[in-house]
Amino acid sequence: MTDAPLHEGPTSLTTEGGTSEFTQLADLCEALAGQLGDWSTDGADIASSATMASLSARLTEHAGWWRDQVPESVLLAEVRDAASDPVRLTAVLAMLDVAPSARTAAVAPVLDGVVAHLVGLADRLSPVGDAPARRVLRLVLADLADRPRHP
Repeated sequence: MTDAPLHEGPTSLTTEGGTSEFTQLADLCEALAGQLGDWSTDGADIASSATMASLSARLTEHAGWWRDQVPESVLLAEVRDAASDPVRLTAVLAMLDVAPSARTAAVAPVLDGVVAHLVGLADRLSPVGDAPARRVLRLVLADLADRPRHP
């Protein structure tokens, strides 16, 4: 038996952690919205255009909701700057570098990953201190409930 304290679930989100988390979510939503918006209007896959346009509009709104959760404190400027990671965004967008007919199938696992991340994030948010972020999280999850799924 060990004297180490028992770990009861995920650690709570700190102010710095929330700043980083919400900045990354906003950046990801903006990047995905841009890509899906471009797909919706390029005419390469008429069958998925409406779905991509709808997802793009929702992700644009989600990005704004996540940005609203990022504290504007000058004390957190370095955290916000460090959280923005163009390399990671490029890697995610590279997963969407597919033939037009495979767009819906390509976006499904990316959105599934976002949803899985948000479900994990919910466990780290305080019911009281993080109430606004929990509300945004619930709205985003509800909004993505009808996302494209793996066949």
